[in-house]
Amino acid sequence: MIELKDYQQAQLLLEKHGIFVAPAEVHGTISGILACGLSIDDKEYLGLLSDVFNDGQAFGVELKGFLAELYKLVVERFNDPEHTFEVYLPNGDEALIDQANALVSWVSGFLLGFGLKQKDYGKLSDDVKEVISDFSEITKLDTHFDDTEEDQQAFHEVVEYIRVSALLCFAEMGREQGNGATSKTVH
Repeated sequence: MIELKDYQQAQLLLEKHGIFVAPAEVHGTISGILACGLSIDDKEYLGLLSDVFNDGQAFGVELKGFLAELYKLVVERFNDPEHTFEVYLPNGDEALIDQANALVSWVSGFLLGFGLKQKDYGKLSDDVKEVISDFSEITKLDTHFDDTEEDQQAFHEVVEYIRVSALLCFAEMGREQGNGATSKTVH
């Protein structure tokens, strides 16, 4: 099973290559591209990511390798029958406000990736439309949290909702692109 690179290392790698977005946003964008139905075997994602994050310029070898790992990880986790997909955020040692800002970046990235390939919103199911609407509202959240147990619990509930919602979108939209034999049940 592929493992995620340490969040801070991923941030430094992106910045080293002149990409000044959060790793959460990159992961969210890849997740959104896959959740809306981009073919799993398609290499088009590198071009899309280059257009969005690098003014259309090709990525260097090191960064391309990282993005390929991230893409493979999202594919693997979306397709895992145990639903091991996770939202890529800074670890729990970071301040809750930093985690919340990364979460908003992830959701913004998801919406961006989803929108890059999904052009016919009229054909989306009511469940997927609700997810997109909810995600749009989440991007407007005030990310000021106190590090209280109550705020941490509320944050984790939002993260879990986002995780399950991304799985739902992939189950409905992403698996239609050649993976129809896979179960569409999301827990």
